[in-house]
Order: sequence, then structure tokens, then C-alpha cells
Amino acid sequence: MIPNVVKGGDMRGLLRYLAGPGRENEHTNPHVIGGDDFLLAWHGSEELNADAAGEISDFLEQPRQHWGTEIRSQVTAVDPETDERVVVGYRDQHVWHCSLSLPVDDRTVSDDEWRAIAADFMDEMGFTEASGKAPARWVAIHHGTSKRGNDHIHIAASMVREDGTRWDGRYGDYRRAQEACRSIERKYGLAAVAGREAGLGARGAKPAELAQAERAGMPHTAPVELAHRIRSAAVASQSEDEWIRRVRKAGVVLKPYYAKGTTDVVTGYKAALKPEDYNERLVFYGGGRLGKDLSLPRVREHFAEPTLESSAAAAAEWTAAAKGQAPALRGGPDDMTLTPQAPVNAARWLADFNDQLKSIPLGDDVAWSDAARDVSGALSAWARFDTENRDELNAAAEQVARSAQVRRAGVPHRRPSSSTLGAAVVLLQTRTDGKGKVAGTLMARQVFGAVKALHDRQVSMKHLAEAEVLRTRALERLQRIPLTGYGDETTARVAVAADLKAAGERATAQKVADAQRGTRPEPGDPAKPPMPNQLGPQRARQRTGRDGRDQGHGR
Repeated sequence: MIPNVVKGGDMRGLLRYLAGPGRENEHTNPHVIGGDDFLLAWHGSEELNADAAGEISDFLEQPRQHWGTEIRSQVTAVDPETDERVVVGYRDQHVWHCSLSLPVDDRTVSDDEWRAIAADFMDEMGFTEASGKAPARWVAIHHGTSKRGNDHIHIAASMVREDGTRWDGRYGDYRRAQEACRSIERKYGLAAVAGREAGLGARGAKPAELAQAERAGMPHTAPVELAHRIRSAAVASQSEDEWIRRVRKAGVVLKPYYAKGTTDVVTGYKAALKPEDYNERLVFYGGGRLGKDLSLPRVREHFAEPTLESSAAAAAEWTAAAKGQAPALRGGPDDMTLTPQAPVNAARWLADFNDQLKSIPLGDDVAWSDAARDVSGALSAWARFDTENRDELNAAAEQVARSAQVRRAGVPHRRPSSSTLGAAVVLLQTRTDGKGKVAGTLMARQVFGAVKALHDRQVSMKHLAEAEVLRTRALERLQRIPLTGYGDETTARVAVAADLKAAGERATAQKVADAQRGTRPEPGDPAKPPMPNQLGPQRARQRTGRDGRDQGHGR
């Protein structure tokens, strides 16, 4: 179950939307399925309309209006001169709105179950008497499935309690909503959202982003598409300046964040898809918001320790990106023509990468996160090469990327390049030459092996929900991809099928061994990362938080 929390100040407008036909007439039979006893008695058996929405809104707003309690939030904007956020005003924020959505393939939930789920959820969130305080008024509405087929409900609540006091859950409610959903999944036997039990986290899609993707006919939201392009460019690059050029060539508008008082020390970045229409507004996202592994400090982990020359080259590319100018360097590695042997070498490097995965202790979350990041980047590069199978490859890349979304403790090690580098370079730089130029059968098998290793690790760590999602949404997707045009399709498919069978046999054997032993695998000693030639720790000049992310702007 996936919660999506939004706060605002227009209760009547929210209820009018929930009770109405929807933006594209997608709402069916909107009706109350939970909330205050009065609302259930008055509106629980009818299909809602505009008049009913107004009555419900008035009822929810009564305590706030009676006591005159105000809940407001700051409105900020970026100062164009200092590039810092400043407060420009305040707005009402007393309305709490949360949707609870089920995966398309989850079981059917009845209205009675939804009523119980909504009540349990609001108990957990502290809106009811279960908090030991005066309750706040709320209503739960069901209006059919979404356009994507997800069954869901909406909860609208006032953040002012019956006695005029403010609901004290305004801060930390996103994390608390995730915890409440995890408890509800277990209680009601619903499909667990992969990642929660493994300590992973990925940013959810916002309604406006989903609507934008549908209007543009994109298979993904803008943040997901940006993440694919930026991650694949990072895996294919050996330096920061090369990465900047590759990202811009992929149709991404990059803008740097500079350290205060400087014009050459870059501490973060924001990115937007280049619009097809010149008049279309750019929507920027900070790197850290696209994925924990895409903040600038994490991206820089791909590259060797900076030198004066490499720092100057990166600064020149950032300046060009900030001004919207052509790349500072022409004829760099990203412009080179590959030799015929490059695809074969790339497959061999991938094989080495898979061998190195075997040496990582199961409990080394950081090393496995780095491996998942690199594999996801290679899959994203493959998706940009193979347009016929782009949806399947991107879906697999997105799922693998979730395994890279871990919070970092301390400063991670630096490495000169990734073992998936060769594959990403080949796929990005030969995508206009056709499949015949790529030893696809070799690379497909090795990429599949890397994803399989990530899956086996989740099984061994007892992260069974995450392992199952990797199997169904990554491994099985990759197995379905036709290798026509790459080479000997039959040989490759037999090899991949054999790998899948072996993965299942190993997972079963691991379960049996764990059951007999009755213990969880020990994490073991800290492992070297899944790539050779580890360098020393990152220089202290980079400003990172305790979780390893750069400070501010989600950079």
C-alpha cells in the first residue's frame, strides 16, 4: 500500500474534486467509506455530488472556524541573485490529504475492509481518540480505480482538533504514513511494498507528475525518465566533465548550485527534461530528489579523485551548462568512435563485475547499493539503445535502482570507474548503428547475472518481498526480451533460462540451509566495493550530511 500525503488550505475544493467526475471522468460512484460517525450516517449510503461535498467540507471545517485556529506554512522562492531560498509569504495549510493506493496486482478490497483500513490508518497517524487527545475530523472517500488500474481511497482531514488545538503530527507524517501502511499490509494480508522491509526508499510519483506523463504520452514520469538518463550517463563516464556532457546530450537541461560566494565550486545540481515545445516551462528536480544515488556527491563516487585539470574541466562544463552554451570540450571520450572489439570487451568486464559481487559480504548494504546503482545504469543505457524493448528494460532498471536507495553513514570510498562502464559506453555510443554492432547475447547474459546476484542477496538477507519484486519485475522482464538481431538468439536464450533456473535452485537451497541453521547470515567484515583499484576516502572539502547526501536543495 502506497500513501501519498499532500497538505493545503482549500478543504471545499478538495472535497469537490473527490466527489466530482475527475479530470478525465475517471471517477465512478464516489461515496463515503469512513470517517466521523455523523458523516457515515448522513452520507454513507449515497453517491456524492457537489452539494454533499459542500456539506462534508463545512462539517470538517467547523472546529477550525469556531476556535479561529490558524495553521500556515512559509512560501519560499529562489533569489536569482544569491540562488538561495528566501521566504516571500505565508499560506493556509490546515487541510491534510492522503491517498492510500494498492498495486494493480494486489487482491480485491471490499468497502468494509477499506473502512477498517482507513480507521486503523488514522489511529496510527494520531487523528483519532486513540492518540489520547481530542480527535480531528476526517472523511475517507472511494471513487473507483485510477486510470492505471490502482484501487485506492482518499482521506481528507482537518489539522485542527475538536478543542481547537493543532494536530501534532504535521512534522514527520510522511515517514509515519509509511510505517502505518507497513502495519496495515501485515494485518490485512496486502502485498508488501518492496523496499520497506529492506530499509530502502524511493521517491513516489506525485499526481501532477502522473498527469503530465499521461498528457505527454510518456511511459514514465519526468523524474523517472531523468533518473534513467542521468544514471546511465554516470555509469558510462570516467570523469565529471564527461558525465555533464553525456547528460546534456541525452536531452537533459542541467543547472549547477554553487557554493556561497563562488562561481566555480559546484555543490549540487538540478535537472529538467528538454521540452519539445520552446514555450513549454522547464520543471527542475534536484539530483537527490531523483534518487539518493543521484545527488552530486554520490555521482562523483563514480570518478577518480579530482585533480587540478579534472576540476577545471568540470568547472568549464558546469559554466557552459549554467549559461546554456555548447559543451566546453569537443572530441572527448563521449564523441569517440568505438572499435569492433569494444562490445566483446564490455561483456568481459561485466563478467569480472559479476565475479567481484561474489566477494561482498551479504550485510554490506553500501557495497550492494553501489552495485545496484551500476547495474541499473547499465540497464538504462541498454534501454536507450534498444528502443523496441525500452519499456521492459527501463522497468527492470527502475526496480534495480530501488536497491540503491539506502541512506549512507559516513563517507563512502571513491573508485575510478565502474565495471559496468564498458557496457554503458557501448550501448550509448553505438545506439544509432543498430544491434548488429553489439555482442548483445554476451552482454545480456552478464547483465542478467548481475541482477540475479542482487536478487539472491535479498533472499539470503530474508528481504523476501524485495527479492520477489526483483524476480518478477526485473529478472522475468529481462528473460522476456527478444534478442533478435543481436546474434545467436537461441544460444543466448538457453543460457539466460539456465541462469534463471540456477538462481531459483540456489535461493531454495539457501532457504533450506537458513531454516536448518535457524540464524540470519552474518554481515561479515567490511567488503571492498565490487570494482578493483579502490582509492582512498573522499576529500573532506565536499559538504555531505550524516547520510552521505549533499546539503540543501536535494542536490
